[in-house]
Amino acid sequence: MAKQDTLIGKHPISPDIFGEWLNGLDHPDSATQCHRSLSEIDTQDENKLLDWLSNEIIKYHYDEDRIGKLKARYNSLGFEDYAEQYRMIPNNEDTRKGNMAEIIMCEYVISSTQKQLIKTFRFRFSTNVDQSMKGDDMLMVDYNEDEDDIEVYLGEAKFRQEPTPKSVRDIANSLSKDTKPLSFTFLVDRLREQPATKALADRLDKFIIETVKRNDKLTYTGFLFSNEDTSEKVQANLDSDNPRLVFISLGVNDPSDFMQKVFALVEQKIANPSTI
Repeated sequence: MAKQDTLIGKHPISPDIFGEWLNGLDHPDSATQCHRSLSEIDTQDENKLLDWLSNEIIKYHYDEDRIGKLKARYNSLGFEDYAEQYRMIPNNEDTRKGNMAEIIMCEYVISSTQKQLIKTFRFRFSTNVDQSMKGDDMLMVDYNEDEDDIEVYLGEAKFRQEPTPKSVRDIANSLSKDTKPLSFTFLVDRLREQPATKALADRLDKFIIETVKRNDKLTYTGFLFSNEDTSEKVQANLDSDNPRLVFISLGVNDPSDFMQKVFALVEQKIANPSTI
């Protein structure tokens, strides 16, 4: 079995959206590299992809209560002012790029692991939506209730119009073998706020991250979203000391154009929330 499969599972297949959108290639691993490259399938349905990703972006930024309020205000006077006042979608282009890369990374790992991973939609808690949020780009937990055990998935994502050696090195360095999650207590606190997940929060709260890491239950994912040269750039520059890091490269023809199409549809849906 490929090391990539061991760490995050096999590349998804159709009808999973990632199986319809992307081909996956697991490169031979070494002491310093474990790389899965993703490339677009020529026959993909772009409209289906954009519809799915725009919905995910809205879901990550708006909770159901806020969406309900947008729908309730849709036909009332002043909807545009109301929607802008409670805007959770960033206008800043760099923040949009970074958020989109994080969302794709999280959803890909969920699909490839085929696990019901526990996460928090952290963008919903941003106090300045046009600034990138501090903390872990991805922190998700697989909790095994029968064995009272957890596995933690930690990730770092970057969007670049063109991949550079520095972008590869920065991701790998941020996920060195000594890296520990910063946001575990944030996840637990958010779970504790909801009656339905308070008991789960209490169970997770007893786990010590250092023990999780020592037991090889901490898996790292680096993610670089860029152009079609990304795979080659990663192969040439990835040098990691972390044996539990899988680096995922995703290359598309024009990353910025892709982002703009996705967010144009997001804005269209927010302006007409009955479609969400």
